[in-house]
Amino acid sequence: MPIQMTDDFVRALDLLRQGRSLFITGNAGTGKSTLIRHFVQQTTKNVVVAAPTGVAALNVNGYTLHRLFSFAPSTTVDEVRMGQAAPGRFAGLISQLDTLIIDEASMVRADLFDMVCYSLERYGPNPGSPLGGVQVVLVGDLYQLPPVVTTAEEAYFSEAYSSPYFFSAAHYFPERFPTVQLTHQFRQAGDSNLASLLGELRSGDVNEQVMSALNARVDPDFEPPKGEFWLTIATTNRVVRARNRRRLDALDGQLHTHFAARSGDTKRFEAPTEDKLEFKVGAQVMLLNNDAAGRWVNGSLGVVESVAFPEGDIEVQVRLRSGNVVSVGVHTWEVTRPALSAGSLTNQVVGTFTQLPFKLAWAVTIHKSQGQTLEHALIDLSGGIFAPGQLYVALSRCKSLKGIVLRRHIRPRDVKVDQRVREFLADRLGKRTQERTFLGALFCGRKDGFQRPLEVAILREDGWAFTSLVNPTRDVGDAAERYGVSAADLQLAPTLAQLWPAIEPIIEGTGVVTANARHALKVFDDELKRTGIVAPLKHFALAQVKGNAHADTAFEVASLAASATVEGDLYAYQPATTSVSGWALPRGAGKIVPFGYVEVVAKMLQERLQNMDLTAESCQIVDRFNIEYDQHVHYRYAGLQMPLADLLKQGTRVCFTGTAYDGNKTYERSDMELLAVSVGLEVKSSVTKTRCDLLIAADTSSMSVKARKARTLGKPIYSATEFLTWAKVQGEI
Repeated sequence: MPIQMTDDFVRALDLLRQGRSLFITGNAGTGKSTLIRHFVQQTTKNVVVAAPTGVAALNVNGYTLHRLFSFAPSTTVDEVRMGQAAPGRFAGLISQLDTLIIDEASMVRADLFDMVCYSLERYGPNPGSPLGGVQVVLVGDLYQLPPVVTTAEEAYFSEAYSSPYFFSAAHYFPERFPTVQLTHQFRQAGDSNLASLLGELRSGDVNEQVMSALNARVDPDFEPPKGEFWLTIATTNRVVRARNRRRLDALDGQLHTHFAARSGDTKRFEAPTEDKLEFKVGAQVMLLNNDAAGRWVNGSLGVVESVAFPEGDIEVQVRLRSGNVVSVGVHTWEVTRPALSAGSLTNQVVGTFTQLPFKLAWAVTIHKSQGQTLEHALIDLSGGIFAPGQLYVALSRCKSLKGIVLRRHIRPRDVKVDQRVREFLADRLGKRTQERTFLGALFCGRKDGFQRPLEVAILREDGWAFTSLVNPTRDVGDAAERYGVSAADLQLAPTLAQLWPAIEPIIEGTGVVTANARHALKVFDDELKRTGIVAPLKHFALAQVKGNAHADTAFEVASLAASATVEGDLYAYQPATTSVSGWALPRGAGKIVPFGYVEVVAKMLQERLQNMDLTAESCQIVDRFNIEYDQHVHYRYAGLQMPLADLLKQGTRVCFTGTAYDGNKTYERSDMELLAVSVGLEVKSSVTKTRCDLLIAADTSSMSVKARKARTLGKPIYSATEFLTWAKVQGEI
């Protein structure tokens, strides 16, 4: 059947026929596989199709890269570069190769790509020339899961590469591998609706309509019908193990147990399957190795048909999804440890692990599901999404939306995208613009790694500026010391979600420029999604600020961006929210600036102030808002509490939150807890209804979890300053 020639297809085929190397990408349903099949069928060149994993190779009737180039799991870049790892069985094929097509390129690690390129340059048709004279075509979707780097490899890998993706490899050059992005939606195996939804989800741009359409597939009590092949896809091994155990226990028949054999140092080895592997006839399993005879690959799914013990060995008959029945015996994995020798990475074999190469697979992790194509999938997100691409991969395994069932609703925070991929692809669908706005921000939470915005500023090219403090709903740490912003200053500040609808009209249609873009965008993206907003932050451009310029305000950060060199094209920002009401609290202005409907803002403020004791300054700001806008927001003044000294007696149960500074010394929470114990107080780790009497906070306006819990339970909150003053009177400081 003739294929539909889109502009993208024509461009890609022109490059392919010219012998150019390139990268072909696009989301599910855009015809990547169709394009490659068409080229392979039409060309007279010597073409080989390969992939990084067994399942991916099986899907394209190709080879794994490791098999094609005779790479062992322990082979390193340096060994290939120095000629210590040469192709074996397929050496003749590689020497005559014209075109190498690498499918599922998103799973190709940077070091694996370098190994392939070095091998081609040594053993390809033109040794010594770039890529050995071979046309290398990368095909895949980088918005899927990132390539895996184990904990043991992280130190070396982070030194050698800026990311695990192939585009961070030494052999990748944009001019050598032009990118062709396929955008026309053909199908998602017949389901254009799912393809459209995946297209929105893929790059992180989802709206309420997309979320509603996907969440319509939620059925928390669903159980797969007997006789149908369903795969549960989950985020964590804990959920997978529990699901598989329940299904195994429900099977009739004898329980078979096979124990693994270990030798050498396997202490840190992440075994591919259990040491004590339990299964029954009828169990759904996934095979975990690439069969030497090519009968199955790592990731093949099947059902146990029978178990035999010829001559004392064990053989398990497994019926694959293709219908073929294969005999599976034990397999030995080598346990390796990376080591640096004369500046080169080597992998030393330090042990072995021998076991039947399969695991129960009524349920698998999202990572193990990558490369699978399914009719039915039960997706369990109960463990939480924690890696870029997880949600997209889970949903795109299925051929149609009606074949998907969700255990729980998808939340905005589940939509995670790697900013490095966004930058590489420059996947910006908005129109170009010359008009610029400059974003500046201060962040809190530097010590614990969970950062949130503290102040935001937008600066226009004509000099007009918009600024507001932002309530991070957490302890502000050393923000008072660093930026002069305390929790008390943030009592009436909006959250980022409440402020964002005011920011969007300002930046709409402009190219937004910010310093330290990757870090800033991640924090903004995480915080907005945490509060239910998915904004197209990938449109932001990077300002190259020279040196380590310090800024005490968000306005100063925005000004630095405005005076710096801008990297990359500018694309017009398109608003993501439908909300129109919220407020801003400019630093030092002493007033609330509402936008949208004032009555709605008043209601939002009233909800904020429930159970909260305001400082005198905050009370004045609320009074001013009520007078200026004729509203009636009620509040409670913090000065009505009884003195702390009257409450602190022998055995009083106290909890602490935050880091305090008394002008001379910084007191961590642990320091204050030791002080409390030394004067006979009972320290509690959390605020509870019956086991805690009061909370000592670095700032009584804190929005930490403990402070919010104390307000809900009606527990008094006192400042660390009051506590430290009291401790001095007791002679403990």
